[in-house]
Amino acid sequence: MKKIVIFCLFLIIGFSAYSQTWTVYEDNNWDIEFTVITKEQFDRIVTAQETTANFAYLQFFDEIQKIASRVTSGSRPNFNGFYYLSIRYIPKTAAARNEPENIRTWVRYGNTRTGFISIYFLTSIETGAVSLRFNRNEYIRQKNQLIRLVNGE
Repeated sequence: MKKIVIFCLFLIIGFSAYSQTWTVYEDNNWDIEFTVITKEQFDRIVTAQETTANFAYLQFFDEIQKIASRVTSGSRPNFNGFYYLSIRYIPKTAAARNEPENIRTWVRYGNTRTGFISIYFLTSIETGAVSLRFNRNEYIRQKNQLIRLVNGE
């Protein structure tokens, strides 16, 4: 009985502490690393970036728009339902490492039945980006609208 309890505790702690990560090929200069995170981590990251970043870019992709990408390390999980990801670019060349990084933080909230929303927090303005200092209401409106799409509302 004692062994079963210890084994169950080990599984609970192991799975909650384990973070599944995989890397996909982007181009010759960059790879993209995806890490599964919890809803609490997602909310904490978004809240922190909303208060410190200057610009945000929101993008929705329908589930049928997803394109296949080549996994270079790790294994991509088969999601079923809602999921949260933290994403970052990994430079592969010296030129990419010396390039200024405009994406400060990139997170994704998705649903396997509807699609996903990517939120990019940026260091400088880009076409389609929303200023968090001067146009926060527009950002909140867009974010809530896209979250409703993901939730299937």
